[in-house]
Amino acid sequence: MITNNITNALLSGIEQQTPQVAPQNVETYLATIEKAQKDLEKVDPAIALVDEQPADSEVLAMVAAHQKQVVQSMVSSNPEDAIALTIAASIEAYSAQLEAIEQQTKGLGAFEDAMEVMWEDISQTSPLTGYALEDAFQLVLMDVLIHADDYHLSTEDMNTLQRFMECGGSGMHGSHEYYNGDDFADDIASLFNSIYNQAPPDSLAYTITRSMSSQSNCPDALVQQFEDNWGNLDQWYDDWNNGVGEVSPLMRMALLSSVLADESIELTSEEYNMFLTGSLSDIDAFMTDHYGKNTITYINSDLDGWNYYYTTSPNEGTGYGMNFWSTQGVTVDYFTELSKNLPARPLTDEELKEINRIGDQVKMLQQTLKYWLQICRDEQMAIARNI
Repeated sequence: MITNNITNALLSGIEQQTPQVAPQNVETYLATIEKAQKDLEKVDPAIALVDEQPADSEVLAMVAAHQKQVVQSMVSSNPEDAIALTIAASIEAYSAQLEAIEQQTKGLGAFEDAMEVMWEDISQTSPLTGYALEDAFQLVLMDVLIHADDYHLSTEDMNTLQRFMECGGSGMHGSHEYYNGDDFADDIASLFNSIYNQAPPDSLAYTITRSMSSQSNCPDALVQQFEDNWGNLDQWYDDWNNGVGEVSPLMRMALLSSVLADESIELTSEEYNMFLTGSLSDIDAFMTDHYGKNTITYINSDLDGWNYYYTTSPNEGTGYGMNFWSTQGVTVDYFTELSKNLPARPLTDEELKEINRIGDQVKMLQQTLKYWLQICRDEQMAIARNI
């Protein structure tokens, strides 16, 4: 955490380290100082808002970026000025803190927050059975893809992961390139154990795999799920068309992101959560009300990257069931694309405290910058008078 010691150190050192500029460059340097002072004043209104409304990381990030530009303009005018470099370093420090908070609340951070909401809903039933086992494991694989650098999966496990993301989970069963439920039953234990052994203790994958192992007898129960409950094409097609069953976590996120991108619709918080935890019939009701079509029809006609491939004479080589339009399978790039439409989650109490602390630091450094620029100006004015 940044402390007031940084600002105090800067203030104590300013008068001893005022810039020394050659006489012929004084006027140019004075012009630079005056411009920097005017530029700094531009963010005063934003800083004043910090005391008048709840902490806002975007406002503080904007102020930090502006302060950094002011300091950088001074550094470029007088590269030997150590004070400028020190101030720039402290601004860089709290800018990094703000960026870290932003990443946790928006984009993939919001995506991960939605995943935790879905896991909390799924885990209310224990032990997990049936398709809930597949949905829980799909959340594990989503977490692995988002944090791929933390895992060192084999090529075989990665292939299984990508196939599972497309064909595993509630409502998503199908076969592509001759790969079906029997193949998942053969391969899923290796993938589960690889992730179980490598998941960082603070990860969602760690939480879920530990729960699935201790409370739901996984990976054995997951293997048996594929052996006994893969179903058939007609069953899945009928379920989707009649609003029967649940929706997999990945498809929930795909549908939610698609609806959020529709500017004609403004989701309520209740509707947002419905997409994360509601049943297929709940989502069907929303789709019918807003689009005049059920969910499977929406997927086939409106959902980018997906369709439900149905034929009365399915060919496993051609594929059937839920189909993702990518030869690579589902990758983290797809999650990043989905997350662009997700609203930022609310800040935690700890995050709010941290932003407030940063806000205090931003205000103190604003005063430090003004004081420093004035010292620089006075020094150069004195030099100018003596030329």
